[in-house]
Amino acid sequence: MRGWPVARAERRAEGPVGFSVELDAAPGATMARIRDLERAIEDYAEAHDLDISGTQLRLDVRAKGRLMTADDQVALLDWLVDRPGLRRIRLGALSGDGGVQAGYLQVASGDMAVMGVTLLYRLGRLKAEQYLQILGGFVRAGVH
Repeated sequence: MRGWPVARAERRAEGPVGFSVELDAAPGATMARIRDLERAIEDYAEAHDLDISGTQLRLDVRAKGRLMTADDQVALLDWLVDRPGLRRIRLGALSGDGGVQAGYLQVASGDMAVMGVTLLYRLGRLKAEQYLQILGGFVRAGVH
């Protein structure tokens, strides 16, 4: 497994500076497909001016020189739901630099609710905050 270098914020930000993402590969996903996904995530991060640290399927996402918003979370989630080889995506709530995870939102690929909300979001009918709320919002980290 290849890990991304750890990116450190060079300034102290007031407010959310990042979030975590955990990905579960679909049964039967090959290592080649997972490596392709990793490369695609690296390209996405570069195109959106994001720093990513962690491993292939467990990521910490930070913006370069700015605070993160729900728009950043939903843009990445919206992009990830279309990637082949993923079974589940677990998106962490926005957090400060302390790294304490306040909660998560879990999305299963192929879920009809996700497809509907994604379509409405892409058509501009939903804001990022509404997208996250409709999918259940963020639950506490210890609750399953």
